[in-house]
Amino acid sequence: MGNIIPYIMNIGPWSWLILGCILLGLEVLLPGTFMLWFGVAAIVTGVLSFLAPIGLELQLIVFAIVSLISVLIGRKLYSSNEAASDQPLLHKRGAQLIGHSFKVTKAIENGKGKVKVGDSEWIVKGEDAEVGTIIKVVALDGNTLIVEH
Repeated sequence: MGNIIPYIMNIGPWSWLILGCILLGLEVLLPGTFMLWFGVAAIVTGVLSFLAPIGLELQLIVFAIVSLISVLIGRKLYSSNEAASDQPLLHKRGAQLIGHSFKVTKAIENGKGKVKVGDSEWIVKGEDAEVGTIIKVVALDGNTLIVEH
């Protein structure tokens, strides 16, 4: 490991460009837009090092700052591209149940009971009710349905 640092110092700004290309290559192999921003930061640091010869400490500071800026810009770009869904509750099954009515399958006692929804049973919280009572889902608390008569 001790022999690597002097070698990196000898190739200077090229080391940043090589690191940037490696990180961009990893982004292609492992997609997820994580390595992309650090690859861009490494390339920018390499270009700046060519334009103005600076020491390793300052290069590391530039890399850290450019990495942070590129990650923030990337997050803003990707968050602004999210289209509004025509089915916002698609993967939120509990939220889809709000407003629907169901029959109590296990009596609600001391504020807790169960209802059958499709082929599954859901835990409910609400006023005590006997088996067979029709209740309405008014809210969701984690995986527990909040109900009322």
